[in-house]
Amino acid sequence: MSSRRHLVIDGHNVLHAWTDTRRLIGRSMESARARVIAAGLVLHDTEKLRVTVVFDGKGEAVGLDEVSGSPLCRVLYAPASMTADDLIEQLVGAASTPGEITVATGDRHERHTIEALGATAISPELLRAWVERCEARQTARVKRRSDANPFTNTLPL
Repeated sequence: MSSRRHLVIDGHNVLHAWTDTRRLIGRSMESARARVIAAGLVLHDTEKLRVTVVFDGKGEAVGLDEVSGSPLCRVLYAPASMTADDLIEQLVGAASTPGEITVATGDRHERHTIEALGATAISPELLRAWVERCEARQTARVKRRSDANPFTNTLPL
């Protein structure tokens, strides 16, 4: 997979915008982050695009985690010296083709900045709707494959 289309998700902005993840924050920030990352993975798998989820972080350098072993789906943590917004702006600004980048954020200032750099912005609500459409397509695809499988278990268990 060598998609040039790239989705960058402003992780904390999105998890604070979605009701289900916002409810999780008090109990487990890691679970809330995991839900946003899982949403990115759905889009990576279904839409065949690069996905980078960016969170505010800590430490001296940018932190990097690959999701499901793919270099095309990753999580970045901004170092303590910058915000996730700063890191997203650097990613877009350094891109050779910023027009192929879509950034999911509800931050109006961030949207204006990345659009000025040539990328497209979508809201957390549009991101959620996109993820839900992809999940529905995945579910339908699995059901079709299951229904088409002549080797079903007919033994009473």
